[in-house]
Amino acid sequence: MENQNRPELSLYSRLPENVSITAGLDVELGAEAAGSSKQQPFIPGYVENSVVDGFEADKVFSQKVKNKVFNLDNPSKTVADAKEAQRRRKRANKAKVLTAKEKRQLNVYDIPLASRKYELFEPLHQLWKGYVEELFGTSNPLAFTQKLLKADFHGAIITVARSKCPTFIGVSGIVAQETENVFKIITPNNALRVVPKVNSVFTIHIKNSLFTLHGNQFRYRASQRSSKKFKSRPTIDL
Repeated sequence: MENQNRPELSLYSRLPENVSITAGLDVELGAEAAGSSKQQPFIPGYVENSVVDGFEADKVFSQKVKNKVFNLDNPSKTVADAKEAQRRRKRANKAKVLTAKEKRQLNVYDIPLASRKYELFEPLHQLWKGYVEELFGTSNPLAFTQKLLKADFHGAIITVARSKCPTFIGVSGIVAQETENVFKIITPNNALRVVPKVNSVFTIHIKNSLFTLHGNQFRYRASQRSSKKFKSRPTIDL
């Protein structure tokens, strides 16, 4: 008897009245209270009460809602996890770039003994001649000096005119590699000479002109020289 007098307990509290009206639950509850067997489904009623003026509720329900599957959970975490997994796959598939230390250990920039032949670099010199003649154009030698400072010297024939180290004076050949501080030159007798730019003066022939390069003011990589603005500075002779 005591159990019959207790109010019916429920796990869920009742929805506010305005929400019930918007969702069409008032019609459903009213029909249930009246004992009617015909009750309006929740979803169509909710769509009908939610559609703004200017749209047909039946058409919206049939095209956008009917027989469609909706995810009622918050998918933000799932999407974030999927994006993070995609980023990890991209990082794993990305080709690993060698560091400067690894390149030195693998001797990436070293010229093999079998490749230290003057005749192998003669085609490179012919390409450089075409490149520098096009760069020279119709300009006079004085105006061409600024262009030469930014030019690429791989393939050029240069000669060490003066140097504080006597063993480098007179060395001439094709530039096989240029770094910030040295020229690697392949001589006509198939020898590789590494000539430092510091305290060295180089000469180079282009057409009928002889140009002088002071190594102390030329200590830049080829890629850096192409975008650098050189200023006129006095030069102390060696």
